[in-house]
Amino acid sequence: MSKNFKLLWTSQMLSQVTVNMMNFLFLARIYTVTGSSIATSLLWISYALPAIFFGPIGAATVDLINRKKILVVTNLLQALTVLAYIFLHKESIFLLYAVVIVYSLLNQFYVPAESATLPSVVSRKKLAHANSLFFLTQQASLITGFGLAGIIQKIIGFNGSLILCSVFLFIAFISVYFLPNLAPIRKIPENFEDLLRTFFDHIIEGYRFIKNKKTVLYPLSLLFLIQVSLTMIIINLPIIAGEILKVSISYVGLLVVVPAGVGAILGSIYVNRLIKNGWRKKKIIDISLLVIVISVFTISLGLSYVPSVIRFITGPILVTLVGVGFVGVNIPTLTYLQEVTPEWLRGRVFGNLWFLITIATIFPVMFSGVISEFFGVRTLLTLLALGSSFVLYFSIYKGQKLIEDNFN
Repeated sequence: MSKNFKLLWTSQMLSQVTVNMMNFLFLARIYTVTGSSIATSLLWISYALPAIFFGPIGAATVDLINRKKILVVTNLLQALTVLAYIFLHKESIFLLYAVVIVYSLLNQFYVPAESATLPSVVSRKKLAHANSLFFLTQQASLITGFGLAGIIQKIIGFNGSLILCSVFLFIAFISVYFLPNLAPIRKIPENFEDLLRTFFDHIIEGYRFIKNKKTVLYPLSLLFLIQVSLTMIIINLPIIAGEILKVSISYVGLLVVVPAGVGAILGSIYVNRLIKNGWRKKKIIDISLLVIVISVFTISLGLSYVPSVIRFITGPILVTLVGVGFVGVNIPTLTYLQEVTPEWLRGRVFGNLWFLITIATIFPVMFSGVISEFFGVRTLLTLLALGSSFVLYFSIYKGQKLIEDNFN
């Protein structure tokens, strides 16, 4: 891989470690203070609010402004935001939500810039491998960030953990600073009225492309559904620890996040090999969905009723399989999207994906919090497994025909 890919990869890895550490620290702090799953759901609402107002703006901006500058500025401002919170968090627990809002606002520009930059720093032939490496480090970051954040906090404290997060983001800032200029293909008009018209034309053009291009719309919808489901599970991790694993929240990282990350790492390695060996992306996706359905059904309907020794052995194994399945859906789908999307539209396509995922999770996340609060987290996991079953059925019996009809 090229030097530029390694620089972008470093930024992605450190950003992922930071956001996962912050997720755990903030979720644990809110749940410890309030004891409410609805309060933890509000954390995601705070993350989603900037996407509602700035998601399309960030997506369009990425195709109009030098992407290197966007990556540099967002990393630096996120580092300063986390650093500032260290001196303010004792004032009120609710300041935590404000930090999440600011961090998310900056992410509306960073995430599409990162996704749109990746195909520019690797060759088309190595794109699937690059995506696998991104997912590999994403899951490794999940393990070191979310999975070990509880232990790190016990060793260096809450403030020390936040300082570490800020340092990681500053190193990410330095890394992308050495990327080459990634100038936009289209120039920004100098006249303000033309600039405004071009800006909104870019937003509309991106949505029109997604809507009319079914080979983009269907994979985007699949990524959308799988990411929404993952978010609902993450938000309810404190309750999963208590109701299903029957352990303290401090151990949910080791018993859930670490196995899920290991599964995702294994998936990243083997999915890339299968694609290189000529496996169809759709076949990998269908098998991965089946693994998710079986594993989540088993966790929701049986795991909490078995003896603790068996639960601590089979639980991590099932979660590992879920991680394998998740990556088995994501890597082929994302690689395909990057292949069929023109370079000058990538920022809007991927920006709109993260925007739609974020905004559409508001009600499901709140809904999942209510379900977990009143009906238990087993009910929530069962509903997610049923939803995955429907997607699998649709993919097997309708997916191929839709693909053939569209290409014809």
